[in-house]
Amino acid sequence: EVRNIAASFQRAVIRVLVRRTLAACKREGVSSLLVTGGVACNQALRHAFEQAAERDSIKVYVPSPPLTTDNAAMIAAAGFLQYERGEFADATLNAQTNLPL
Repeated sequence: EVRNIAASFQRAVIRVLVRRTLAACKREGVSSLLVTGGVACNQALRHAFEQAAERDSIKVYVPSPPLTTDNAAMIAAAGFLQYERGEFADATLNAQTNLPL
């Protein structure tokens, strides 16, 4: 019974995450999606995003599982986007727990 409840909860959460995320992509005219962070390691979520995005012609990128155990891939992606825009920190940058992306 506990396993059934957990599986049902997971399916419901995945359905909502995928539906709302892809709806936001459509609304904002986004043609590609990067799924990162620890949640991206969930195989059922990965599969659901890939299937739904294909139907909606949205390209989904998901790092390999070893890169989804924490937010390293997300931070790297955010840093790469800033790099592409030519946004660089100067030598006064210090470690901050709430540095905005």
